[in-house]
Amino acid sequence: MSSAEQQLQQLLNDPAALADHSHHNWGRQSRGEIEALQLAGLKQRFAELRERIPMLKKLADAEGVARIETLDDVVPLLFEHTVYKSYPPSLLEKKNFTAINKWLAKLVTPDVGAAILAADVSQCQGLDDWFDSMDKAVPGLRISHTSGTSGTLSFLPHGVREFEKAFEVRRLFAWNMEGPNSPQPSLHAVYPYYRKGYLSHVRASEFLITTLLADEAHFHPAYPATLSSDVLHLGARVRAAHANGTLDRLQVSPALHSKKAEFERLQADMPQHLARFFEQMTTQLSGKRVYVGATWNLLHNMAKAGLNKGLEGVFHADSYITTTGGAKGVVQPEGWREDVLRFTGAKTLHETYAMSEVVGGSHMRCEHDHFHLAPTVITYLLDPQTSKPLPRTGRVTGRAAFFDLGAQTRWGGFITGDELTIEWDAPCPCGRPGAYVAGPIQRYSEKNGGDDKITCAATEGSHREAMDFLNNLEG
Repeated sequence: MSSAEQQLQQLLNDPAALADHSHHNWGRQSRGEIEALQLAGLKQRFAELRERIPMLKKLADAEGVARIETLDDVVPLLFEHTVYKSYPPSLLEKKNFTAINKWLAKLVTPDVGAAILAADVSQCQGLDDWFDSMDKAVPGLRISHTSGTSGTLSFLPHGVREFEKAFEVRRLFAWNMEGPNSPQPSLHAVYPYYRKGYLSHVRASEFLITTLLADEAHFHPAYPATLSSDVLHLGARVRAAHANGTLDRLQVSPALHSKKAEFERLQADMPQHLARFFEQMTTQLSGKRVYVGATWNLLHNMAKAGLNKGLEGVFHADSYITTTGGAKGVVQPEGWREDVLRFTGAKTLHETYAMSEVVGGSHMRCEHDHFHLAPTVITYLLDPQTSKPLPRTGRVTGRAAFFDLGAQTRWGGFITGDELTIEWDAPCPCGRPGAYVAGPIQRYSEKNGGDDKITCAATEGSHREAMDFLNNLEG
């Protein structure tokens, strides 16, 4: 195998090896080297998946795309973010998970799709039952969901190996690795949320444990329970109904009422769990090197609660604290980063720009507040009116889209609701080569007063036909 071919396979299948398992090497290849590898990877993924993922095949046939020659050739085939929540909402209300599985099977490869269709989910009484049943029926797949701020949850079908690859890259930094033979530290993980759940960032804890920790007992969540997706979905529906003025027409089943009551009992027990959580941190984990990864608001809430108890510098200074940056319109309180560092005692807060739909790439923020583009993801900026690709030169603002090269069981192309400004050419003062996000990250829905209708680069007819195909669940 040639050196170029070896690097390509590493990029697609073992990205930590592409950096020789060194955190210093990650993202240090020149833009030219990375883009050549990315184009080769895009060609391979398209060739592998074009005929095998039904939704992709439908769209590629309609657009007449038979092969990829340039990075921009794939843009008409990028899925808009509504694809993953395009199932009829009535299916959830009717607990028709068999039909949801028919819908989901069109978004994955045939082997995974066959296992999805073979799963008996006819007796599932809600989302929690369904997720648990699917984990058992399709062990190579982990379906997660988004928070559903619109009232509808997106269901994301990620392969187990996709999660593993992402955490193998994260391990480079959490372990401060210098090469493949770096020793495993006695690392603990603190998670200021639930032990288990199917919400995307909670779901990832499974892979944090298996990839970063020597022992499952080294994982310390604030709440030992499972976060109910049924209750989260109910909350999203209530918020959407309230916003639409239809709250009086919202119907809630007796079973869901029971789950809501169970959740409220758990809420009532939270102070007791939190007291035990902080006691554990200040006794068992005091001065230890820990990994803390959570959304910025969970991190800040933990820090504020700890500081109010008079706790500072709880962990070892080399602890790895990481969060998803880019608040996307949310006003973050002044000094929240300083609060987190003062409570934890860590030297650095590591921020990334990432999203649930693109498991394979987190864009890391440098000391100059620039998010550097991960080599495992091809980043695009699209015209917000036409979704045509914008030039990959100079400083450009547009709608962000990504191709996740790590995606093997699903199609990695995804158009977001985010507006980014990318500097393609001028080097960052931090010395890292390659392009980076410069300036604020904003959601178009917030910019446009709640509206964000994506115009696909695919022709309108092609896109409509593909969506009709995806949501035709007869037979």
